[in-house]
Amino acid sequence: MGTIKTIVADGNEIFRHGLSSILREDGFTICSEIDNGALILTAYESVQPDLCVISFTMPEINGIQLADKIIDKYPEANILVMAHKDSDLVLDEFLDSGASGLLLKSAHKLEFLDAARKVAEGENFIGKQFSKMMTREYLRLARIRKAKHHITRREKEVLALLVEGLTSSEIADKLYISPRTVDKHRTNLLKKLGQKNTAGLVRYALENKKSIARSF
Repeated sequence: MGTIKTIVADGNEIFRHGLSSILREDGFTICSEIDNGALILTAYESVQPDLCVISFTMPEINGIQLADKIIDKYPEANILVMAHKDSDLVLDEFLDSGASGLLLKSAHKLEFLDAARKVAEGENFIGKQFSKMMTREYLRLARIRKAKHHITRREKEVLALLVEGLTSSEIADKLYISPRTVDKHRTNLLKKLGQKNTAGLVRYALENKKSIARSF
């Protein structure tokens, strides 16, 4: 790829100039530096850049909203979002947007340049910290899915009676087991289905009747 026309947008002047300097040293052409979110779409329309680096937090309008606005009008836009923290909120908003890349502002210079080049070339890029978050979440969900296939028949019976609104004592009487055993089954269900309380178990059971039935 030849000259990479780039827009850099961040409300912090020092950080914005720092990003631009790093990119220039690596051969990028900085067409515009912007400190206000409201001005980015106009600048984008004027420059038609190969890459737009936007801070997640911008004055007037945040980076994710800006990314969506740009992509609505220019579906092929290549946007790298720079976030100040690796929170679930930031990751969720990014994944729901049309932006191509997400990176922490504290990332190493080499990771930033790698992200910038890949996004400019139309690839997707997720920074190391966010990748770790996604991996953890994937493994958590995988464990939950796996656990669903190991719900015992007795646990299923207890779950069905919980859905009917029965207490531990009432369930114990129906299944001819002790209330303590019922509580043990309920605790196992909470762990296996990733729920915090009985209300969560009931809601989960009602929303996933077919998948629970197929697990036996």
